Amino acid sequence: MNKKEQNPLGDWRFCWGGNYGNINNYYSNKTEDETNSSTIAEDKEEESLKDSCVSCCLSQNIIESLTQRIEKLENVVYESTKDKKEKFQNIEQQNNENKDKTANLEKIFYQKDIKINLLESEIKKQISDLQSNLYKYLFEFQIEINQLKKENETNIKIIKQKNKEKYQQLESENTSKISYLEEIIHQKDVKITSLEKDNKQTNHLIQSLETKIKQNENEYLNKINVLEENIQQMEGLIKLLEIKNKMESKSNETIDNLNKKIVKLTEVQEDLISYVASNRTKYIQIKNKWKNIDDRRKCCEDNCINTETPSRLCKNGNGFIEIIDDTNIIYNYNYDPWTGKDNNAWIDAENKFNKPKDNCFFASLFYYEITLTTEKISEYTCFGFRNIEGYIVLADGYIDYLSPLNAKVIRYKIPLFSSNCGDILGFGLVFPSTKMLEKRPYVFFTQNGKQIGKAVSLQEEDGDSFYLYAVLNCCSIEANFGNDLKAKPFCYDISKHLFVEEFYN
Repeated sequence: MNKKEQNPLGDWRFCWGGNYGNINNYYSNKTEDETNSSTIAEDKEEESLKDSCVSCCLSQNIIESLTQRIEKLENVVYESTKDKKEKFQNIEQQNNENKDKTANLEKIFYQKDIKINLLESEIKKQISDLQSNLYKYLFEFQIEINQLKKENETNIKIIKQKNKEKYQQLESENTSKISYLEEIIHQKDVKITSLEKDNKQTNHLIQSLETKIKQNENEYLNKINVLEENIQQMEGLIKLLEIKNKMESKSNETIDNLNKKIVKLTEVQEDLISYVASNRTKYIQIKNKWKNIDDRRKCCEDNCINTETPSRLCKNGNGFIEIIDDTNIIYNYNYDPWTGKDNNAWIDAENKFNKPKDNCFFASLFYYEITLTTEKISEYTCFGFRNIEGYIVLADGYIDYLSPLNAKVIRYKIPLFSSNCGDILGFGLVFPSTKMLEKRPYVFFTQNGKQIGKAVSLQEEDGDSFYLYAVLNCCSIEANFGNDLKAKPFCYDISKHLFVEEFYN
């Protein structure tokens, strides 16, 4: 076999490769390897044929094996081309579907472009109309402004002239008024200086009177003690005289004389006792704490803050009190007026002040104090005493008194009264001695250790017992009930309090 007879296989290989160039790499590489191996074998056979001249039977066997291999390769190529054709058909089908979609989208875009063009034309038209109207309006407005400027200039000139005339007139009037006021102020200053001197003199007199009263009290107490000793001695003498009279049967004249002396001594003693009792007061300590919240004034309809649950916030957001401990009460404000409001709270202390029932030598004084810890006394805040019959309270610059005998509240104004955070207000209730039947109970008030205003005399119909009472709105307080006066004394010196002689009523 020569080279020309074997080249057709190689030509077929190249022709097959040209017709099916899209076959996968695996099968192409395999074919090339096999063809290369076959060509090598053929070359070797050719050389062997040349050298040894082998018979034709051997070459036919080789050709048959090659043809079988070629048939196998053709089958593989056929299967792969079939798959590729199916994939290609699917791709063409998808392309056709995409063409339909793109055609629809192009139609939609075309319609949108038409609408956009129409809208642009309408907007341009509206803008041009607005610009023309704006220019027209600005022109008219400019004309009006010019007219107003001219009118205002004339008015301003007239007003300036009038103001100038008024200023000159007021200046002349004020100079005379100022001179008159300066003269009045000078007179007031003179009066103030004289009043200050008088005030110093009165203070000096008051101090001297207080010292004299103390001296007199001590003297009268000493006299009372001496009289009591004399009475005891007289009683001893009387007993001795009675014994002597019984034993010695002396005359009754000596006994009558002694009895007369005893009567005189007892009269003097009673006079001294009535004098001391009419001026001296004795403080009665009643330990207390804040307790009862009046349900007639609620934080809300649910009454969530009450005597049983006093230490909490209103669940509906209203402003109301919160009892922190026995003496401290804070007011929790409502900071949102759309959701709630600040409500009044009425509160009483636990224990009442009762009129003493036993025979009392001195007048009985009940007293407590309140410190304003946040604000001054507000419009709806007051403190004092109350019972079922009525009340008597200190408010912002006045005293309110409601009695069963009066259909309306009686109000007494306190001149020059003002309150601030940190002020200490005091509230006193005095019951007279049981030996002073002509005297009536009264209430007095203090501020920062000094008595303010006059006392208010109580009626018999007002009752014999009073609760410590407070009305709070936007005001926090701390009370001093006198529970421990050594640790926390009162600001007002209760030991110096004498029975008041000056009343509003």
